[in-house]
Amino acid sequence: MEKRFQVKRFLFETTAGDEVCRYMLTDRLLPLLAPNQYIEMKSINKLGTGKSYAYKLCVYFNFLHEKQHTNYEAATNKQVLEFVDHLIYGDKENLRILSPQESLCYSTLSGYVTAITDFYRWLDQTYGSGMVFYEGERRCRPQSYLYGQIYTYQYKYLINRMLPDVKGGREYIKWYTDKEKALLCSGFHTLRDEAVFRLTLEGFRIDEVLSIRLGDYREVERLIQPSRSKRRQSAVSGYENKLRTVRIGEETAKALNDYLFVERPSAENEGGIISDWLFLTLRGKSAGQPLTYHNYRKILKNCAERCGISAVGVRTHSGRSTKVMEVLEHNALQPEQEKSDIQIKALFGWSQIDSIQPYMNHNSEIMANAVYKRHGKKDGGGND
Repeated sequence: MEKRFQVKRFLFETTAGDEVCRYMLTDRLLPLLAPNQYIEMKSINKLGTGKSYAYKLCVYFNFLHEKQHTNYEAATNKQVLEFVDHLIYGDKENLRILSPQESLCYSTLSGYVTAITDFYRWLDQTYGSGMVFYEGERRCRPQSYLYGQIYTYQYKYLINRMLPDVKGGREYIKWYTDKEKALLCSGFHTLRDEAVFRLTLEGFRIDEVLSIRLGDYREVERLIQPSRSKRRQSAVSGYENKLRTVRIGEETAKALNDYLFVERPSAENEGGIISDWLFLTLRGKSAGQPLTYHNYRKILKNCAERCGISAVGVRTHSGRSTKVMEVLEHNALQPEQEKSDIQIKALFGWSQIDSIQPYMNHNSEIMANAVYKRHGKKDGGGND
């Protein structure tokens, strides 16, 4: 039986005459006004974000219609909690419990709650409501749309309360060893993929790497400046790019130059598109189009499998973490060449040096030995 609420793909024409794709929520195939305004806001920086939120809201709206016989405008905090309960355990009324293979992971469940609560906050701010928001003690009106609880506690509390045993995360490779770096660099099928990977080893976020344009790379000086960071477009055409500039290593520059000379021109020719983006899809129906995150993520995991490295444990962000530890370990081993906090912030694009904390490996033997040599001798090297 066809669902009442569905996500449909629409093609719109812009004022400049271009065509853009958008994902919209429909009610019996008719677009919804308020929810689609919210989804459009989420799609501005990245289409995939709007698409993800649209599908999550669609599941929620159908649950309200089929199980609660209500709609999003009249839903209560209790019904939102019952929706989360339904995602975790399945249809308890008809005794259709989810099998372990169908169970959603913790991050997916968190994503649903984030989408719903963020939508309702936007709805209240945009169209107004009779809700009262409480920042202090835990008080919440029955028709609170989760507002009271969200503004008092972090949303993950809702899932932790019902699903405490799934919070344990996967084991990821956060810092590559020299052997793993060498294996991965030699395991890619294209020069492009090796160049992208090596740029993450220079400390770039994957989003920054994929945002680089031809004009952002100065080959002779080996300098690169991305046009986007953390999905925020900071470099607008005709205006100064305020993002950081990084000088890359010789091996990275060689891999990048080889890709630009050998593979990229063929991709433009096959796609029939003259593109300003540095990294392009090399073949197929998308040839000449910008390389996407999901495409590269799949390529990286396939490369890891070929190299005998766990594909599940590989992340696109691990190269950046590895670079952070290389800088810190170099500082520990070569204090006379130590990079200052200002230099480290400039290298990684941080406004505060405290941002380094999640990237640090507190079990680094190099760091431990360096600290002992530097401070142990001063203290006499005695035992407690």
